Amino acid sequence: MSLDIVKPVYIIFFLQLVFSQPDLRFNPFDWNFYGYSGSINSISFGDRYAFIGTEGAGVLRFNVNNNRFEEAITSAQGLGENFITAVHYSESGMLWVATNNALYYSYSSYGDWRRISFNSIGLVNRTYIDRLGDDGKDIWVESSGMLFRLDGGTGIPLETMVRQNKKVKWSSGSNQFNIDYSDILFKYNVSGGWMSSLNTFINPDGENVKIRTIAESDFNQIVIGCNDGTFFVGNKNMRILEPYKYGLSSKDVYAFEGTSGLWAGGRTYGPNSGISYFDINRNIYENYYFKNIINIDETPIFSILDYKKMIFFGGNEKIITYDKKKDSWNQIYLPSGSRSNFVKNIIFNERSMWIATPNGLQIIDSISNDLIENEVTDALKNIFIHDLLFFKNNIYLATESGLLIYNNKNSTLYDYADYGYRDKEITFPSSQTSFTAIATSNNDVYFSTHESIIKLDTSNRTWSKTINSAIYQGEEIIDFDVHKNDFFIATVNKLTHYNNKKKVPDYFNYNFLGNINKLKVDSRKLWIGTSEGMFSYRYK
Repeated sequence: MSLDIVKPVYIIFFLQLVFSQPDLRFNPFDWNFYGYSGSINSISFGDRYAFIGTEGAGVLRFNVNNNRFEEAITSAQGLGENFITAVHYSESGMLWVATNNALYYSYSSYGDWRRISFNSIGLVNRTYIDRLGDDGKDIWVESSGMLFRLDGGTGIPLETMVRQNKKVKWSSGSNQFNIDYSDILFKYNVSGGWMSSLNTFINPDGENVKIRTIAESDFNQIVIGCNDGTFFVGNKNMRILEPYKYGLSSKDVYAFEGTSGLWAGGRTYGPNSGISYFDINRNIYENYYFKNIINIDETPIFSILDYKKMIFFGGNEKIITYDKKKDSWNQIYLPSGSRSNFVKNIIFNERSMWIATPNGLQIIDSISNDLIENEVTDALKNIFIHDLLFFKNNIYLATESGLLIYNNKNSTLYDYADYGYRDKEITFPSSQTSFTAIATSNNDVYFSTHESIIKLDTSNRTWSKTINSAIYQGEEIIDFDVHKNDFFIATVNKLTHYNNKKKVPDYFNYNFLGNINKLKVDSRKLWIGTSEGMFSYRYK
């Protein structure tokens, strides 16, 4: 081969390599994505994992030795998108992943992803790759009846054909035809309240679930993927199929709440809309679909409060309640207003619920569910309440007309400028309409505006300026949270991490995050609710 031919090939390969390099500041799983999985499209077995390609949650890594999920491979690890059409673990230990836009491969099988464009293979964009395989040396791609052989180490195209001329070990692809699975299913019993009807499964709610793909390993293991995101794991010796499901019911996550487990909800409509519970430590999901909950209407979820034995979900003109002890659901209707009356936030003040809405503050007796009207609700009628916080006998209200403080002891509503004492260096924001979010850390309460983030030290009632708006470039703050000296600030265009001790900001404007709706930080991790789903970021 002449040098003139070799040089363009390696230049193209180098450009592909640079295009898909992840951010080198982070380890592969410092950022993690948790989303709506959609259908199971492809399965491939590795040494330890079943790699499961999904419609919306990337590639799941299911440890077949202990039947546990581990961190998924998604756009947060370097894939271009989370819609996976095919996945294959090759004999060389590399992982190959096909999306709607490109083919990716990783030497480690989890990080440092390289991208191969469809055009370089001979495919047009948005082509569906049906399945992937290897012959022990090279990688094979099947798409629309055509076969493409690529170099197994670099992904450089070698050959295109209609019929394979070598023995290829294929990973499973999605079923595009009505394949008869009855011979396989007839040999197995199904656990978890599921049943099989020879060619489909029937879930505990009596709904038919179609089989999308089936894969069998060299060690008598079988995994069956379905169109609703459920997959079944079995062993040819035990002959029992056990169901598993990964992912949230909502894609656009507006709210989440919890510690060892997170309740999550957002703006998702249709048959799969609902509320999710995510066990953080065990990576287990439980989805509660509105269609299966008696006496509960479908609604987007904008806020969640975990209070004693109850969970409260703020929706559109209603609050859904879940009693954890009784395992029962109910809903409380809210009066309509001049604006859409969705629940921005909920707090408890003794036995009454204080509810932030675009139409003002609404207070409900939690025992009788009666609406309470008083001088506070009258003062805030038709005023947009952005955020609420109950902390040490005070209720803080960030509204479109200013920041207010309600003292429970003397039942008095204060303008924040008339409450407490001012630090010598503080200048209160010139605009009284820019307070959007509230956060706490230790004895301090923080409030966000266009001009700065200000702090109230509740131990001595002293106000001070904490962060100048230059740090977040004066953009409107969607949400922020604080843990000691670490501030995480979400604006329309980016996520900012600012350590108030080091005085150094760090900016994240990754496309995979989408639009950020909510932040929650603890001592090690930041949890992020976005238009794409949920993310976690291990910052320590």
